Amino acid sequence: MNKELLQRGVSTALRWWKSMYASASELKKEGIQAAPTAWKAELKRAESIDAVLLSQGFRALWLSLSSDITEGSDKQVSENMLCWAAVAGALVSVSDNHTESFAKLAGRKGDGDKPVVSELRFAQLQQAQAPEEFLRRIRRILKQLKGKASVTQLAKDTCCWYQELTSNYPREADKRIAVRWAMDYYQAN
Repeated sequence: MNKELLQRGVSTALRWWKSMYASASELKKEGIQAAPTAWKAELKRAESIDAVLLSQGFRALWLSLSSDITEGSDKQVSENMLCWAAVAGALVSVSDNHTESFAKLAGRKGDGDKPVVSELRFAQLQQAQAPEEFLRRIRRILKQLKGKASVTQLAKDTCCWYQELTSNYPREADKRIAVRWAMDYYQAN
């Protein structure tokens, strides 16, 4: 997925997220229709990518994405669908659209001199090798962050993570999402 297509998808995901979390006045101002509360509840209960794929909330996101994402070869559509299901599954755990990435917020010092999210838990997310594992670990971290994260950055990061997971191409170390997360995490203070 190229950068322009990713940006359009992320913008759509932000509107979708706002439909579940933004106040009625903000929704009215932006011309967004409020989502049924069942979408959020169903997505929060989804414990696997398959469960996310079968939810009405994901269906609404998928149908609102650009046809450049939702159409193409069967393999590409399948890959894109799994990627955006991971995005939906992660974003439903964000209740406060913050300006900073979850990695920076996770690395911030909490009580005392320890980061809010332990290095071990953060490393486990970086090493996730399957969508279900990623979903479980990112949700745990977002819970520790009390639902605070940048919605757009999390959507981009999730897409990057998924593309790296499914790509056969070697990556430059400084471009890998795990490295970028680590830099944000350790430079948080």
